[in-house]
Amino acid sequence: MEIIIKCADTSNVLRPGLVAKQWAVKIGAEFFAQGDLERSMGLKVTPTCDRKSQTLVGLQKGFIDFCIGPFFDSVAELWPLARDIMAQVWTNRSMWDAYDDHKLYSEMGYALPASECQFEME
Repeated sequence: MEIIIKCADTSNVLRPGLVAKQWAVKIGAEFFAQGDLERSMGLKVTPTCDRKSQTLVGLQKGFIDFCIGPFFDSVAELWPLARDIMAQVWTNRSMWDAYDDHKLYSEMGYALPASECQFEME
């Protein structure tokens, strides 16, 4: 049951490309807002939340390469009926190779480069 909940919690990387990109922007906004708050409070900024040293596309690639990709590969081994679904993570990973933050934000309707974008959570 815990594995199924983890799959659901991280399923944004299993969604079709457009939906995965929308989620990446929303998650990035949340992460970067946390980092901004940490910085304003004089705290050490969580590395994945630091808009000054991270990119959204880089975060997605790293998350897939080192965290969730291997996890979903293991899930697919345990649950062969899910292999096709779990394979979407690698399709999306390949998609990210064609992006940088500027292209992502532009495609999603933001005119500013990622380093200049300020998001507010809905």
